[in-house]
Amino acid sequence: MFDFDDRVAIVTGAGGGIGEATALLLAEQGATVVVTDVIPEREAVGEAVEERGGDALVRELDVTDAGAAAGVVEDTLETFGRLDVLVNNAGIFPTATLEEMTAEEWQRVIDVNLTGVFNCTKAALPAMREAGYGRIVNVSSAAGGHVGWSGDLSHYAASKGGVVGFTRSAAIDLGPDGITMNAVVPGMVDTGAAEEVADEEAIEAAVAATPVGRQGDPEELAAAIAYLASEPAAFVTGASLVVDGGITLV
Repeated sequence: MFDFDDRVAIVTGAGGGIGEATALLLAEQGATVVVTDVIPEREAVGEAVEERGGDALVRELDVTDAGAAAGVVEDTLETFGRLDVLVNNAGIFPTATLEEMTAEEWQRVIDVNLTGVFNCTKAALPAMREAGYGRIVNVSSAAGGHVGWSGDLSHYAASKGGVVGFTRSAAIDLGPDGITMNAVVPGMVDTGAAEEVADEEAIEAAVAATPVGRQGDPEELAAAIAYLASEPAAFVTGASLVVDGGITLV
């Protein structure tokens, strides 16, 4: 698909779902992958990366901790000597009505889904600027301004809309340094996250509203991420690649 030989990629939230699929695909295409997450499943993903022929470094990472993000980048550079790709995928997907939502709940979603993207990007920039090369891909959501799936996702929608705004603005700043930044905008993806916060009827309604009539597979999002991180996408920056089965069209 794409050639990632000699490329080193950090993937956040790689313990499952889109992050896991991305880590495995990059490994299959030749990349060395730094697998990060707060959940212990990251260890199994690291083993799977190596089974697919890629070198792996596994690290626990809470993306809300700027110091921890800097530490992962430092470990990456010490171990592999370079950093080429950053995939900002880590995120949380809680629900709460606006009336019931606490300030702490609001802030937690913003901290993980938006500030986490900033923290990891900030940590990666010195190495990428020094190399004159970088590919940063941020995972947003169709809920972040494209569709309103639920009145219980205002904090999530705000955070994911912020990711798109950050991507567009930062891409202007980073372009002269040889660094591109893009976003993918998933629709309903079969990661199990929706089942944790929505009932079967709500999920069926969202699928029914999707023109292709199904949820996406994590591997389909991983392919879009890999494209944006690849050499053929060198002239693409500040873009939001919508991978949603058409739900934002209706």
